[in-house]
Amino acid sequence: MPSRTSWVASSTASNVDVQPLPQPLPADVSEQADIDARCIARVLAGDREAFAVLVTRYSDPLYRHALNMTGSPDVAEDITQASFIKAFSHLGEVRGRFDAWIFRIVANGCKDWLKNIRRTHVSYEEDDQPSHLTTPDEELDRSELRVDLDWALGQLSPSLREAFAMKHVEGRSYEEMAEMLDSTVGALKMRVHRAREALQALLEEKYA
Repeated sequence: MPSRTSWVASSTASNVDVQPLPQPLPADVSEQADIDARCIARVLAGDREAFAVLVTRYSDPLYRHALNMTGSPDVAEDITQASFIKAFSHLGEVRGRFDAWIFRIVANGCKDWLKNIRRTHVSYEEDDQPSHLTTPDEELDRSELRVDLDWALGQLSPSLREAFAMKHVEGRSYEEMAEMLDSTVGALKMRVHRAREALQALLEEKYA
């Protein structure tokens, strides 16, 4: 499978003589947003290869979120790549922070996939084949609790699963979640609480 930045390099070319942007992700959020805005301005001005900076910066966290939502490495890779392609096509529509904007594209892609899976009555476990990089021994070493938790997460609605994964798997703050999901801290706390209750009930029923 091609790398997450290869489609940018192979399909774009730059004739703009500008200084390169810094690659490391800055710790300060406002500085990060400023660098993202400069990248976007360069792309819209004709330096299409500058989009690779955004792909490099955000592909890993977006992929991890898609993986948490779908449970399938292949599906997560497809959703992430499709989201970047969509973002590239609509870059002029960005309002506010780029990271929150593209996160919503990925989140919506995950929810659409989960809805389609539910409609066709296929669970994500059936779609998620073990990676060729995973040995049989490593597969056997997965704990029973982890397997059961994955199963229980798959039973949640997309919105509850999303909130739980962002808070307890990705370790995001409620404030960050609220900005990325265009919601309120109170609403997200309630959503995470409902997800915990649902998971507890599912696991208690399974073990009973």
